[in-house]
Amino acid sequence: MNLKRALHVWFRVFVDYCSNCSLAGLGYIANNKYHYTERLFWLGCVLLSWTGSYFLIATFMETFRKNAVSMVIENVHPREVTNFPSVGICEMGYAKEVYESLVDIIEEMKSTEDMEYNYDVEDFMLRIIFHNLYNYGSIMSYCAPYKDCDDCLKCPVDKYNEYAAKVRANCTQLFEECTWNGIKFDCCRYFKPIQTTMGSCYLMNSAQLVQKGGRSWFRMEVGRGVASGELLLNISKASSAYILNEEDIPHMLLTTLQFTQMPEGYAGTIFFTVKNIVNDPLVRTVDTEIRRCVFPDEENDSGYPKYSYSVCVTECLKQAQIKLCNCCHHNVITNDNDKSLICGYDGLFCLDQKDLMFPQTTIMQPWRTNGLVCKCLPSCSEHEIRVIGKQSVIENRNDRSVSFKLLALPTQRYRRQIVRENLDVVVSVGGILGLFMGASILSLVELVYFFTVRLVSTSYQITLDEEENDDDEEEDEHDMEMEFR
Repeated sequence: MNLKRALHVWFRVFVDYCSNCSLAGLGYIANNKYHYTERLFWLGCVLLSWTGSYFLIATFMETFRKNAVSMVIENVHPREVTNFPSVGICEMGYAKEVYESLVDIIEEMKSTEDMEYNYDVEDFMLRIIFHNLYNYGSIMSYCAPYKDCDDCLKCPVDKYNEYAAKVRANCTQLFEECTWNGIKFDCCRYFKPIQTTMGSCYLMNSAQLVQKGGRSWFRMEVGRGVASGELLLNISKASSAYILNEEDIPHMLLTTLQFTQMPEGYAGTIFFTVKNIVNDPLVRTVDTEIRRCVFPDEENDSGYPKYSYSVCVTECLKQAQIKLCNCCHHNVITNDNDKSLICGYDGLFCLDQKDLMFPQTTIMQPWRTNGLVCKCLPSCSEHEIRVIGKQSVIENRNDRSVSFKLLALPTQRYRRQIVRENLDVVVSVGGILGLFMGASILSLVELVYFFTVRLVSTSYQITLDEEENDDDEEEDEHDMEMEFR
C-alpha cells in the first residue's frame, strides 16, 4: 500500500512538472485537453529533438577531447635570449683501459695468496658496471665455469652497486677542463651526479638536480649580444656526452643526442640548433590525455623530482624488472630513499634471460603487445634539439674532448595553445540544449525543485486529504448510527 501511494505521489509530481516546466514540448504531452494524436505527435518531436542534441553534444565532446590543443609556429623577437641546453656526461667502459680500482677489488676477493687472478671475473664485473660493454647472454658465460671450483676465484653474487661506485670515476677524476665561449669555469661546481640507466652520470643545468637560476646553475644564454654559444669539455675517461632538455636524463634507449668519446685523443665537435616551445597558461587547465603531454612539475611516480619522457621510460623499465624478476638493476636505484630490492647474481641472470638489461627500443612503442609497454607522454616543455653536423679527429694526447656549438640563433619557436577551453564546453553544450530543448540553467532548478520541495509538499497534501476523508467517513457513519437509533 505504501509503494502504491508513493508511485501515485511521484506520478502526480511528474505530470505537474511536465505541464509547468520550461522544456519545450513537454507541456503539450502532459496536457490531457489535447487529443491523443496531438500528444503522440509532440512526444515524437521531443524524442527526435533530444536524440539530435545527444548526438551533437557527443560529437562536440569527442572533438574537444582530441583537438582542444594546437601547436603553431611563431617568430622569435631578435632581442629574446635563448638558453643553451643542458649537457650530460656518462663514463663508459673501454676495453683498452685498465681500471686499477677494479683490479684491487678482484685481488681482495682472493681467499689465498696463491689463487690466480681471474680475467673472466674481471670481464663479468666490467659488463655489470658499464652498460655499454654488456651483451645479451653474457651473465652466465663468464661465471658458470667457476661455479663448482674450490680453488679458483668466483664471480661475486651481490653488492654490485658498491663495486660500481668504487670503479666509476668521480667528478674530479672525469673532468679535465670546461670552457664556455673560451672562458674556463669550475666543472664540478656545475656538473652534478645523478643515477641513470647508464650508471652514474654528471649533468649541468639539470632541473632534476639544481634550481634554475640558483648558485649551481651556470648561465649559458645566447642572444643578440652573444651571437654564438660554444661549450668545450675535456674529459679524461672514455665517456658519452648528451644534449638534453632541462628535465631530461640520459637513457640507454634514447641515444639520438648521445655522442661517444672512446679512444684517447678523440676530439669531437657537435653543431646543433634549438627550437624552443612555449605554453599558454590555459594549457595546464586541460587534462593530460587531451593535451598529450605532462609538465615537469606535475606529479610523477618516479624517484626523480621532475617529470620527463626519459624519466618515465626509466621508471617503466624499473617496474618491469621488479615485476618479472622481483628485483631491479642497481643502475635504476635513483637515491638513498629508494628501498627497491637490488638484483644479485640470480636476479641479473633473470634480467639477462628476460632481455631487460638492455631491452630493445620497441619497448617504447605504444602498439607493442608482446611483453612490456611503456605508456609515456612527452614533457610539455620539451624543446626540439636538432643535430646539424658532426666532425671528429684523433689527436696525440691522453684525454678526450667534445665541443657543442649552437649553429644559429632560433628565429622561430613552437607555441602550444588552447583551441577550446572548459568555458567553451559550457557555452556550446548550453547552446545545443537551448536550441533543441529550450533548456537553461533555471531548467535544472525546476527539476530539482519539483522532485524535492514539490514532491514533499504533494505527499504532505495527499496525507492531509486522506485524513480529512477518513474523518468525513467516520462522521457519516456516526450520523447513520444516530438515525438508525
